Amino acid sequence: MGRPRRFDEDALLDAAEDLFWSRGFDGTSIEDVSAATGIGNGSIYAAYTSKMGLFVAVLDRYCDRRAAFVETTLDATDGSAKQAVGVYFDAVIADCGSHADRRGCLMLNTLAHMGDREPAVTSTIGRATRRMENAVEQRLREPGLDHLPEAEISALSAHVVMVSQGLIQLSRLGTPTQRLREIAAVSADLLPTA
Repeated sequence: MGRPRRFDEDALLDAAEDLFWSRGFDGTSIEDVSAATGIGNGSIYAAYTSKMGLFVAVLDRYCDRRAAFVETTLDATDGSAKQAVGVYFDAVIADCGSHADRRGCLMLNTLAHMGDREPAVTSTIGRATRRMENAVEQRLREPGLDHLPEAEISALSAHVVMVSQGLIQLSRLGTPTQRLREIAAVSADLLPTA
């Protein structure tokens, strides 16, 4: 049994997430994380073994939170599946606007930069994406939509998640909020109603 950690793990992961998200994996060192947190390099290596170990812990937590964001937003919305997806798209757009540096999504940035070289990264992002799609699928199984074939529900769910990720990327490019809302509205209107 290893020694208990003598630092605030959430604070460490928050600081590391901010650094990895704004600078990328290659642009962030353990020394950077140590300087930002005041936690010694040795303690970080003892807890996570390597920079990749720390990064995977950060990414896993980030992905879990993003999937929970989708689930919570869709679950909290009364009304039809179409309305819930519209609220979800609005929440994504609002979240994008809350980052003045337009850093995008740590999940998408990571997949683009290192998904092909780190199986743990691809696996973590794949699990989160499936959770997001499953949350949408649950809303699309509402009464009145039970005539939809499973393959169509699955494809529509993947489409909703893909559109939300596209909105994040467009925001990163500086697309105005009004344009993002127009795209979201058209996409939500494609969904069937009960």
